[in-house]
Amino acid sequence: MKTSVIVYVYAIVAAAAASLVGLYLFDSKVSPALLIGPALMTLVAIGGALYSYQIKSNTAGEVSFIPYLTAIVLYPSWATLSIIGAGAILAELKKPKSPIKRAFNVAQIVFAGASAVSAYIALGGKALLLSKEFHAVPHLGAVAVFLVVNTLSVATAIGIAEGKSILKTWRDGNVASLAYDVVAIFVVYAFARAYVDWGVFAIIGAIVLVYGFRETYQSKHQLEATNEELLELFVQTVEFRDPYTSGHSQRVRRFSRIIAQVIGLGPKEIERVSRAALLHDVGKIHEIFAPILMKPGRLTPEERAIMELHPIKSAELVAKITTLRDIVGAVRHHHENWDGTGYPDRLAGKDIPLESRIIMIADTIDAMTTDRPYRKALGEEDVRIELIKWRGIQFDPNICDALLNSQDFRRLFDKNDEGGVLPFAQIFDIIRRKRSRTPAVA
Repeated sequence: MKTSVIVYVYAIVAAAAASLVGLYLFDSKVSPALLIGPALMTLVAIGGALYSYQIKSNTAGEVSFIPYLTAIVLYPSWATLSIIGAGAILAELKKPKSPIKRAFNVAQIVFAGASAVSAYIALGGKALLLSKEFHAVPHLGAVAVFLVVNTLSVATAIGIAEGKSILKTWRDGNVASLAYDVVAIFVVYAFARAYVDWGVFAIIGAIVLVYGFRETYQSKHQLEATNEELLELFVQTVEFRDPYTSGHSQRVRRFSRIIAQVIGLGPKEIERVSRAALLHDVGKIHEIFAPILMKPGRLTPEERAIMELHPIKSAELVAKITTLRDIVGAVRHHHENWDGTGYPDRLAGKDIPLESRIIMIADTIDAMTTDRPYRKALGEEDVRIELIKWRGIQFDPNICDALLNSQDFRRLFDKNDEGGVLPFAQIFDIIRRKRSRTPAVA
């Protein structure tokens, strides 16, 4: 783990401790009777944390933040935060993690909670258990502050660890869950109101609702993960036919994501580009391509004509899946050249879908950086030269310029860079050559 990440974790731990002490000094008086509700909500949160749901093979999710927030609204105090911190520690001890990760997870919850308590009090909010009145502005402020501080703390850790923009990491990682966060504002109040009105009986309802949220989130993520894994399995099946392009689609997908990030596309657009890149060659599973894919040398004109049908076959297969119909055009046109000399429809310029223009560059870069029977893989500088040479001919000049002028160009050659949805506004002339030579072939 990077030293900078370790320093950051220590800083979060120190901030959590300092904020807790600050709240104690601000108002050290507590009513033990009022801590029963927060304690019960913390128990519900511990159960939610222990009963996490699988998102991917190495990633899990949980909904424990809702009971934690409810505890804060019920009785915003240093004592409530101490209970939440103790509960978070108990939950972490049951998970197979390193001590530093456990420390970070607990500290960022306490720090976010302290920030929420401070916001609630500063905006004039009173403990719901005392006033029994809903304070809209303090409530909205506390929930918003908790969610922002909580997620931003995590995004900062990721940004420091991976050398990425913290704000972009935060934005990309939370845009998709914005609707759930808005719903959480009302759910937290419903939990708190139910406890004020019904006491311990409301905890049963809270447990049922937390379980319901957990099942809903799990079903959603598992369905998405299963669909993604099935697509990857299908792509790998296609690539088994060509010994020289094993992993090609995954690499093109990674390159496409990086390029999409460089030109400033949003999370949804990046995902669309990513999916189209993964599936751009699935049409090669058709039997007419089998003997050509197994051929070790260069293709004859006749064989090349057959291979130029693969974008059409790929688009036809993708079109059979309803949820993928928005990327059919991107798949069909990924071999169109900017000057209109590509295939299958000889589109030119901005008539070519943006996703296709991105994949064209990514596909060609992978072809250039992969060993072939007739040549060795090209290095970073040689790839740069080729991109400059075919800028405005084979490649979209604007995308090409943005990539070449970005510090992220080097990420294309870093095999440890997964090209994941990055963190949160990377904005990261070249001589036009004669058209007398054949464009780089993917």
